[in-house]
Amino acid sequence: MRNVRQARVGMRRPLVAMAFFCVAMLSAPGAGTARAVCPEPLKDLGRAHEVRVTYFVPSDRDPTANWRGKVTVLMTFIADLYRRDLQRHGCRTRGLDFEFDSGGLLVHFVKGKQKAAHYNGDPEFKFLRQWRTVLPEVEAALGKAAQTLHVIFAETYNDGPAKFEWRGGVALGCYYTACGGAGLFSAWILRDEFCATTIDEQLRLLADATPVNGRVALGCGRMNSPRFEFIEDGFGAVAHEMGHAFGLPHDHRKDRQYVMGNGFRNLRRNYPGQGPESERVGFSPDNARILARSRFLSEDADLVDRKAPRLQLAPPPTLKAGAREVPVRGRATDDKGLAAVLYWWRPMDSTVGGADLTGTSADLAATLPVRPMKKGKADLIVTVIDRGGNIGTAKVTFEVE
Repeated sequence: MRNVRQARVGMRRPLVAMAFFCVAMLSAPGAGTARAVCPEPLKDLGRAHEVRVTYFVPSDRDPTANWRGKVTVLMTFIADLYRRDLQRHGCRTRGLDFEFDSGGLLVHFVKGKQKAAHYNGDPEFKFLRQWRTVLPEVEAALGKAAQTLHVIFAETYNDGPAKFEWRGGVALGCYYTACGGAGLFSAWILRDEFCATTIDEQLRLLADATPVNGRVALGCGRMNSPRFEFIEDGFGAVAHEMGHAFGLPHDHRKDRQYVMGNGFRNLRRNYPGQGPESERVGFSPDNARILARSRFLSEDADLVDRKAPRLQLAPPPTLKAGAREVPVRGRATDDKGLAAVLYWWRPMDSTVGGADLTGTSADLAATLPVRPMKKGKADLIVTVIDRGGNIGTAKVTFEVE
């Protein structure tokens, strides 16, 4: 534990400046019908399952300036997105909870045992290498990902030229259990030009189209991309990969709007009044049903329940190339109580349907709209979550002639 320090972070929030800025955005030319939203400060909700936030720095690196305050501001935007969108879907939630102490958000500092190249794999920069090297050190210091949900910002990127953003950049997320998971993110998003230490200044940066010379934001794809594009990519990736840590698959049906598609790259629509209310970024209804039952978000999760639901799917029929519908039949059971089902179609890498479930047993019967099928094999993954936040999955493989 000698490599771990706990940082108490109290977020300063200049109310006068913030109020002026939000009012200014409301009256800005071209603001349309959207209402500017100022994220609320993080609060200790007293939830049994809290998100554990960590800043990881290799042995040959120094921490970025003001990292504590920057991480606080970034996570304030993430918490705001989750809370507001789930409430918009009618879910009963106060949002995400985090570890706190008397000073505010608790951010853990982990000093890596190795140099940056050990973690990022310089010069190959293999994407999964950081997951396999950074996460074990964080787990050794702060607990297994199967038992808590880790959000890790890693100071492992390099400053050299890169096709997109920075070399060694990473954004990954994985669900482990109802009690844990992990999200790993490159700390380039904590650079001064992208991340502020106050909410009002972060809103200003999010509205800033100043070119970042010599760099390409992945969502923009153009050299010298605007500042806000990097912020959307970075902040949005945290929301997206945390979704995976909560058990969500991709959802590309409304790709520029859904967080689990590429909608996270349009995050500023939710804050500086850049478009109408109908274009706000959020989760699809099918993904929101799963989130609403997570132990990290639900107000009435059964914390005693440790058993995942069971699924039995009927043998699939043979489908014809060009078909646009996938039939699925089966049954889900749970010892305590079912909550929701979600269907993910591998050829589209997308959620294609879902529904609420009740009781301890439920028939699964759906006809799912998909893109025209091609010949070969195609997988449908069925995910069921219970009232304790436990997730069970099953796969059915279709033959397409």
